[in-house]
Amino acid sequence: GIPLNSVEGFVRQIIGWREYINGMYWFLGEDYKHSNGLKAKRKLLPLFVDPSKTKMNCVAQEVDAVLNRGWTHHIPRLMILSNLALITGTNPQEFLDWMREQFVDASEWVMVPNVIGMGVHADGGKMMTKPYAAGGAYISRMTNYCKGCTYNPKERTGETACPFTTLYWDFLDRNSAAFAKNHRMFQQNNGLKRLSDLPEVRVRAQQVLKGLDKGEI
Repeated sequence: GIPLNSVEGFVRQIIGWREYINGMYWFLGEDYKHSNGLKAKRKLLPLFVDPSKTKMNCVAQEVDAVLNRGWTHHIPRLMILSNLALITGTNPQEFLDWMREQFVDASEWVMVPNVIGMGVHADGGKMMTKPYAAGGAYISRMTNYCKGCTYNPKERTGETACPFTTLYWDFLDRNSAAFAKNHRMFQQNNGLKRLSDLPEVRVRAQQVLKGLDKGEI
């Protein structure tokens, strides 16, 4: 009776993440890179090409670092860059292409499973049982980016609401059917059901997505 998430984490530590990724790349096959289990169709956001196209401090700094150095640590790759692509519903192949073009360590066997499987959960959970989605509150706890930012990580509606917070809940709402039977998403799904302002979140999410497309948020 050991929980699957405990087994998953333990096995990854024993065999090593590098070896795990390499093994999964060859095991999952050539077609794995084309996975799009969540049917994400949005175009790559302008901010990934020009960090001045966003007011989000964390995203602007991380994209700027990538464009100037061709690299950033794996934690902001997940927590900021991949997370944003995931919760905005960005097409996984477009995001994968951007990652491969920008990072100096973008070997095919490294990028494909890390992006498709771990970053944007495009494989339907073959590699990771839980999507790496997070709101602004988590980013605020883990980084210093939120200090002085235009947006408030504690807010999910209104003009000053952190886009990560708004889109996190909208992501759960949009994909509620896909995650309904995922026991690792039980807490998140219950949290979604308790939101009294979900209609307002949906409205704000559409405003945020349009603003991101225009490079204004």
